[in-house]
Amino acid sequence: MLRINIPATGPTPITSADFENYHLPVPSQGVAAKDNKDTILLFDNEYEAVIYADQLEEIVTTVSKSSPLKNILRDLATAIRNDDSIRNYLEYSTVYTWIKNGLRNFRSAIKPSPAS
Repeated sequence: MLRINIPATGPTPITSADFENYHLPVPSQGVAAKDNKDTILLFDNEYEAVIYADQLEEIVTTVSKSSPLKNILRDLATAIRNDDSIRNYLEYSTVYTWIKNGLRNFRSAIKPSPAS
């Protein structure tokens, strides 16, 4: 299980109550609160966290500029994208995909032609 910490010291402290108050989508494994008021987003894996951040960024485009919800959504998406495990996941999955596709193209380029 992946845990992403949203510290209460951010510009807009985000609490687990904000998910109910603003009807925010809840991560796949839910939201938890720590004793020090930090909020923790719970996911099955990094892929789900990236998809969730993408969904939040889509919602941001539909929210009024003056709404406090806009800042909350941006802070959540930024916290997810700045998490070390997410950054590593994105970096290595991108490199892995590039190498895999490159090898597939390389193999097809050097495939021997049938003998006549």
